[in-house]
Amino acid sequence: MKSSTFLLDTSVLIEYGRELEAGKPGPAHATLDLVKNQRVYISPVTVAELLEGSDDEIATMQFLAGFQALTIGWQTAKRCALNQSRATQRMSENDAWQAALAVTGGHTLVGHDRAFERRPWLTYLDYAKAI
Repeated sequence: MKSSTFLLDTSVLIEYGRELEAGKPGPAHATLDLVKNQRVYISPVTVAELLEGSDDEIATMQFLAGFQALTIGWQTAKRCALNQSRATQRMSENDAWQAALAVTGGHTLVGHDRAFERRPWLTYLDYAKAI
């Protein structure tokens, strides 16, 4: 892994929750264990996506409180626009924000989403393939 800081995409946290519910640790658990002694962040995009799909807002917010949240500023907005305007295949808006935030902060983006593959400017760890 190139970075000692990590930005968690929503996909890894959703899978982590599924593994918890099933009582069967899998790749998401293994990946979070791997990075637990590093600086691990979440974004406003992740917070919004998790809350959108949540049946229990309080429990979701309590879970997310265990992570340090980043903010999205001008530098990230400029990087997001640059990435999208130069891409031969655009990402969804949420994925574009996640990728831009990872790049501007020098973080490895952790997730499982084809949108992040083959982006040479992005340091990406696909948790489903890494362990």
